Amino acid sequence: MKRINPGLWIPADNMQLEESALGIAKNSENHLVVAGPGAGKTELLAQKACYLLQTNVCSFPHKILAISFKRDAAFNLKERVRKRCGDELSKRFDSLTFDSFAKQILDRFKQALPNEYKIGSEYEVILNDQFIFDQYRKEDIQYFSTTTKDEIISFHSGKLPHDSSIAYGTIRRNIWEVMLKSTPSKLSFKMIMRLAELIINANPKIKQYLQQTYKYVFLDEFQDTTHIQYDLFKSCFLDSKSFFTAVGDDKQRIMLWAGAKETVFDDFIADTEASRVPLAMNFRSAPRLVKLLNHLTEHLLNKKDFATPSPKWLAEQGECSVWMFENPDDEMKILFQEVSDWINHKSIDPRNICILVKQQLATYAGKLIEYFNQNGIKSRDENKFEDILTQEICLYIINVLYRIFDRKNIEAKKGILDFLINIHTELVDDQLLRLEGALEKFIKDIRKEHPTSILKAETIRAIIAKAVEFADKDRILTSSQNINSMEEMDKYIEKVQVELLQNFSITKNVISALNMLVGKDTIPVMTIHKSKGLEYHTVIFIGLEDGAFWSFQKQPDEDKCAFFVALSRAKERVVFTFSEERDGRFGIQPQTIDKIGVLFDELQKSGVVNILERKV
Repeated sequence: MKRINPGLWIPADNMQLEESALGIAKNSENHLVVAGPGAGKTELLAQKACYLLQTNVCSFPHKILAISFKRDAAFNLKERVRKRCGDELSKRFDSLTFDSFAKQILDRFKQALPNEYKIGSEYEVILNDQFIFDQYRKEDIQYFSTTTKDEIISFHSGKLPHDSSIAYGTIRRNIWEVMLKSTPSKLSFKMIMRLAELIINANPKIKQYLQQTYKYVFLDEFQDTTHIQYDLFKSCFLDSKSFFTAVGDDKQRIMLWAGAKETVFDDFIADTEASRVPLAMNFRSAPRLVKLLNHLTEHLLNKKDFATPSPKWLAEQGECSVWMFENPDDEMKILFQEVSDWINHKSIDPRNICILVKQQLATYAGKLIEYFNQNGIKSRDENKFEDILTQEICLYIINVLYRIFDRKNIEAKKGILDFLINIHTELVDDQLLRLEGALEKFIKDIRKEHPTSILKAETIRAIIAKAVEFADKDRILTSSQNINSMEEMDKYIEKVQVELLQNFSITKNVISALNMLVGKDTIPVMTIHKSKGLEYHTVIFIGLEDGAFWSFQKQPDEDKCAFFVALSRAKERVVFTFSEERDGRFGIQPQTIDKIGVLFDELQKSGVVNILERKV
C-alpha cells in the first residue's frame, strides 16, 4: 500500500476532529486525553491509528496495541480502524480487552512462569468469585469469617510473587497452590492478569519482545482501569520507547465498585510524563442536552470542563423529560404508546431507541419487554447477546447464512470476505480473487444442496459446520485476538448455533431467525454499565427512584456519574421515569426520591427539563 506523506494526511472518511484532537492524532508523544461524552474519544484513537499506519510513522513491522475495558469497545475500535484504513494495514492494529491481553500473554508464555506458579496445559477460567471466596471461608479464621467478599477477592488478587510474611500470606499461598495444581488449573481473570504480570517481570526478554512489537499503546475508557490492570500496563511498557495515548472522562467513572483506580489519571501523568489535553466538542448530543450536561457537570459533579455542541445542530434541538407515574402498569402502557408513535409516525428505527435501567434489569424492565413484544414492538435484554455480536467467528457464521439465504445481502458478502482476508494474511491480490471465487462457489453449492423450502434444524447445523470448515478452524484460531483455544472457539460456535436454532424453531425461516439474532427492528434494553460508549436517538431510563439508587448514600459520586452516563447516551431525546410503586423481591414497594433528591433538584434548576405527571 502506498505510503501517505505525513504532511498531506487528512482524517479518514473526511471525519471532523477539533484542532487539539487532530494534533494528538499526528503527534508521537504521551497524552492523557480527557473529554466528555460525545467528544469522539474512540474516533480519535481510530484516526490516530490511521495516521500512524498510513504514513508509516508506525513503521513495519511495529504494531499498535489498543486496550479497552469492555469487549464491545475493543471490537468497535478494531472495526473503525479496519474500515478507515483497510484490511492490510489494520492487521498491525491489535484491539483487545485487558482480560484478553493478559490471557494471550499467559497462553503464549506460560512455560516461562517460575516453578511455583506453573499451570497445566489446560486451565479453567472461573467467572464467579464465589469459588475463591469459599476457599478462604473454609479456613475457619475469624478474619475470613467476618471479612467481605470484595476484601477477600482483593487480598487473593494481590501482586505476585507471594509474600508469606504478611498477615495470612501463607494461607493465600496455599489457596493459590491448590487452584494452580488442580486438574485442570482453576484461574480467575484477576489471577490470569497477575500471572501475566509475573511472566513479564520475571523474564526481561519477553518484556523486551513486547515493547519492540508495540511501538504505540492506546488505552480506552481509561477512567475505568483497575489497580491490577494498571499494574500490568506498567510492567509491560513503563520506561520503554513506546508512546502512550490514554483517553477517558472522570465524569463517567462508574466502575469504582469493580476496583477502578481512582487516582489513575494523576498516576498516568506522573508515570509517563504525559500531557493532559482536554477536548471540548460534543458531537453526539443536541444543544439543549449539552446545556443540561454542562449544568450537571458544574452543579452535580463539581467540575468545570464544559462541552460545546457541534454546529450541525439547531440551537433549540434536544429534549429531556421526567415522567411521573402512579404504578408500573401505567408506566408500561404510556411508554408503549409513546414508543409506537416515535417508530410509526416519527420514523425512528427501533434500534435507535434504548431502554436503560440502573441494575436488576428483570425487575425494572422484564414485564415491559414482555408487554412490548406481545403488542408488536420487539424489544430484548441486549446484555445476553454481547458475546455473540462482538465475536468475529460468530459474525462470520451469521454473514455466511445471510449470504446463502438472502442473495441481495451485499453487506454479508463484504463481512465474509473481510473475515477471510484477515485470516489469510499471506495472500496477494490474484490469490485473494481466487479466494473470492471459491467463496462464491461454496455459497452456490450450499444453495443448490439445501433449498429453503425443506430446511430443518439439522441442516442449519450442517451448514454452520461447513462454513467453519471452509474458513479452517486452525486458521481462525491462529489469527484470532480474542479466542485462545479450540475449546473456546467451539463454545462460541455452539452459542450462535443454539440461539439461531431457537429462533428458527419459532419463525421457521432462516432470515427471520437471523434478524432476531442480530436484533433487527428490536429495541435494546440494558444496564447503564453496558451502555458505556453507545449512543441512541432516544434514551428511556426506567426507575429514577431511591430504590434503584439504593447505594446512593454510600457512593454518591459514583451514582451521580452513572446518572450522567445514562443521560449522555442520548442524541436528541432522553426520558427518565419515576413510579410511585415498584415490583420487587418483597412484592410491591412504595418509591421515594428523598435520597436522590439532588438529582431531581438539579434537573429542575437546569431550565431544560420538563417534569410531567403521566396517567393512562
